[in-house]
Amino acid sequence: MSERTLSLKSAMVFVAIACAFAGCASKDDVSPMEVEKQAFEDLRSEIRAVIDDPANEREAITLVDELSADLNTLRERISERRQRVRELNADYDTTRADFEAFFDQVDGQIQANKRQVSEKRRALFAILTPDERSAISKTHTKARDAAIRNIQAI
Repeated sequence: MSERTLSLKSAMVFVAIACAFAGCASKDDVSPMEVEKQAFEDLRSEIRAVIDDPANEREAITLVDELSADLNTLRERISERRQRVRELNADYDTTRADFEAFFDQVDGQIQANKRQVSEKRRALFAILTPDERSAISKTHTKARDAAIRNIQAI
């Protein structure tokens, strides 16, 4: 067998093995949204386990539900912003002032989002006793850590 044929066969075997590993690796991949959904579900479970007062438990879970909905809204807004940037960039007549006005608007939205999250976080902390807060914060699942990383990447 020639050296060229041998190297070609070796390359084909390598490609086949690489494809097999790539195919198997993608079966267990979990989307960031699924990870975040699991993280919020874990947080709800922690709240149910830790908070004894049913009224406070309901209020805390309602705040977590609102935070989850806010995250979904934020994701949609980011997608819309990216699309708008593409539109502005594709239009050769777009002025620097147009870009600056758009980015000022985005900055305002970002500040409003931060205020909204801070208010809900404060409201959640107001519901919880120090012991409940401590118990909830001690439990950090892999899903919750991954969700935090995904949220920060937005």
